[in-house]
Amino acid sequence: MPLRDNIAAGSPALKRLEDIFRRCSPELHRYVQRRLRRGADVPDLTQEIFERFLRGDWRAKVRDPQAYLFGIASHVVADAMMAEHRSPVTYDSDVSAKAAESLATSVPDSTDSVSFEQELSDALEHLPEAHRLALLLTKREGLSCKEAAARMKTTEGTVRVYVCEARAQLKILLKRR
Repeated sequence: MPLRDNIAAGSPALKRLEDIFRRCSPELHRYVQRRLRRGADVPDLTQEIFERFLRGDWRAKVRDPQAYLFGIASHVVADAMMAEHRSPVTYDSDVSAKAAESLATSVPDSTDSVSFEQELSDALEHLPEAHRLALLLTKREGLSCKEAAARMKTTEGTVRVYVCEARAQLKILLKRR
């Protein structure tokens, strides 16, 4: 049932609701933003918080609507954070193969590109999955660390560390051969 059907236009309940929204919306938005890694989720979660607020019996039972709203917000943010941690990092073997191909094409002509491509492919396989994915997303796909972090569902700093460590490990692995 839409909110319009529940609350009459110009009624004290609608005015109270508009006041709550106007007063709490910026602060609620900042609250959610400070707690989440992905800034893109903030507007959706803020909307979900207000939606849950409206579904509750906020007119009859709530003495402090702001406290009630932020109580809902803490639950929504906790759910979102748990969902972030549950999401697996996806690895695409096609991305790995294409990265090996594109890296092999950038090797100087004096190097035997077929053997180098095989060496690089072998070295990439020895990297931890998250390191390999971070390296491929940023170097082959050309994504920024921020974009790669969003795709991997991790932080930008973590992606930077993974790329740095992956490059160092590749350097060591390729020198051995």
